[in-house]
Amino acid sequence: MADLTSEQLQSFLSLASSLSPENLYCDGELPHAQAVKKYKALRNQWKALEFKVGRKVTEDEVWAAHIKTIKSGVVA
Repeated sequence: MADLTSEQLQSFLSLASSLSPENLYCDGELPHAQAVKKYKALRNQWKALEFKVGRKVTEDEVWAAHIKTIKSGVVA
C-alpha cells in the first residue's frame, strides 16, 4: 500500500465504505435494482482509480492500510 498516496487511500476508503451492504442499500431503504445500479457505478469508480494507480487494489488491503495508519497515529 506504500505506493498509494494519502489522497488515493482516502478515495479507496470512501468507495469501500460506500460498498458496504448497509450503505449500498441505504439501510434497507433502496430497492434491489437501484442498489445493483449503485454497486456497478461504485465498482466502475474503483476500477478507474485502480487504473490511475496502475494495479489492482483489494478492499482488504485498503482496510488494512487504514488500520495501519490509525495504529501509527497518522490519519489518512
